[in-house]
Amino acid sequence: MILEPLYAENIIVAVIYNNEFRWYVTDKELWFLDYNKLDNAYKNLGVSIEDNDETEERNGIKVLDNENVEVFLQRINKYNTPKEELNYLLLENIKSKHAGEDLLDFSPVLLINFDDKILYSMFPEPASYEDYVPKDWNGKYEDFTKLIPKSEKYWIDEFNNNLFSL
Repeated sequence: MILEPLYAENIIVAVIYNNEFRWYVTDKELWFLDYNKLDNAYKNLGVSIEDNDETEERNGIKVLDNENVEVFLQRINKYNTPKEELNYLLLENIKSKHAGEDLLDFSPVLLINFDDKILYSMFPEPASYEDYVPKDWNGKYEDFTKLIPKSEKYWIDEFNNNLFSL
């Protein structure tokens, strides 16, 4: 794993493309699907922001959608993180956490389904990914964990325990 999950910085993202499910741990900025909408929102507030599409992963991709997702997924392949690795890191984090600490670093933040053109967000800070989706897409702020296949739920152990509840 190149990046470890870090609350509101390096986020855990589920991607479905061509009926294939994948987990990624990446910088949060990569997942505003429509940078044009994001730029306009900041301009309306009188704030200028750096060019997000200048990152290596998004270079030249202002609007991430089905037209260019294959190129993007190739660029971020190094951030692809197997469920087993996320499970291991979560367990290690649980073992080393102190009383009162939470596990927000390891909560899934986004589910992006390129097949169905829908983005679900559970991002805990005021960055509304669901507002910056491409035309003809749906963006929702809601708990999407019920939509994750059981075989991909890294927070469920072999005894069917939810590790976030331990």
